[in-house]
Amino acid sequence: MIANITAPLAMGQSSSYYTLRQAEGFGSAGVEVVKWKRPGFHGVKTPRAFWRERIMRLIIGVRASDSATYETKRRLLQSSFDLPRDGLTLLKFVTQGGLSLQAYVQLNAQIQAPLNAGEVTIGQFRLELIAEDPLFYSQTEDTDNILFSDGSGVVDPSGNSSVYPTVRIYGNVEDPVITNTTLGLTVNFSGLTVGAGEWVDVDMLNQTAVNQAGVSVFEYIDSDDFWWLQEGNNTITISGSTGSSGDRKIRVSRRAGYIGI
Repeated sequence: MIANITAPLAMGQSSSYYTLRQAEGFGSAGVEVVKWKRPGFHGVKTPRAFWRERIMRLIIGVRASDSATYETKRRLLQSSFDLPRDGLTLLKFVTQGGLSLQAYVQLNAQIQAPLNAGEVTIGQFRLELIAEDPLFYSQTEDTDNILFSDGSGVVDPSGNSSVYPTVRIYGNVEDPVITNTTLGLTVNFSGLTVGAGEWVDVDMLNQTAVNQAGVSVFEYIDSDDFWWLQEGNNTITISGSTGSSGDRKIRVSRRAGYIGI
């Protein structure tokens, strides 16, 4: 299903030195179930289940035409996944079907790179990676603009999972209200003025709101139902008192999300 990994190091069908021999954890992420026993009844009560972290395991073949090049390629592979020092990094890959996806990952176990007798130009690595976010996201960010004069617009996140967007509110507008009418959820600002040439970024996932200077305007939020985009069409309704200048619109930015490949 994976044609090539392109970052943090190119490997797969298009690589002369690194071959993907096995890839696990690219279906769905881990699941945590909330449950409790019901005295006097058979079975348990399971009111909720949550997607949790994703664990991925890769077996990568390394080969070269001579031992010196082989050692160099081994060291390069290890340094590319030196994530404990470098921190989270993007794992980027392309599927056989042509999807270009990514996930932020960290090492979850030691890099296994055995040196076996007689293997001087060929060997294999085992990597285990962890992603905090259970979804794979498109490498391309999509945007839709909705004018305050229009009042509403339709946004389709694509993919096969709900995703959280970032919404940029462009002035001149006072007391902006942004609602996902499909879900019935609203973020409402009271007493906030966004001037012409200014904006406010609302991060629905992290539940933050900052202006163009990076200063939080969360104190102006009156209704904080930070919403997501469900699969399919979402009707986004906006309102506020607009002035006579500025862009007077919102921009909904998001990446298509996939539960697995």
